[in-house]
Amino acid sequence: MADADRERRVGENEALFRDINERVNVALKPHAVWRSVSEWVCECPDEGCAEPIAMTPEEYEDLRANATHFAVFPDDKHVRADVESVVEKHERYWVVEKRGEAAEIAEERDIR
Repeated sequence: MADADRERRVGENEALFRDINERVNVALKPHAVWRSVSEWVCECPDEGCAEPIAMTPEEYEDLRANATHFAVFPDDKHVRADVESVVEKHERYWVVEKRGEAAEIAEERDIR
């Protein structure tokens, strides 16, 4: 039961950070900064994470094409191997893909 609760909490935390980034994305779209590197919120499950990640809105759109993909700071401590896998490594950010219940929550909470 504790594992299921942890997976749910991880999924909820990451979905919350993704919601913040969605608002940033909406704000940037109409402006000329669409292709400029901007500061985004790390979407890792750590509620206390304050690591910024640098991405263009276009890069963010690409990863958001999949509801189970999230952007995290490029460091292993931002990856929860029990619920996600790194699917892309970029210099400024990594893309992780959720599995199991965390993936289900990501799909349920996906506002797109």
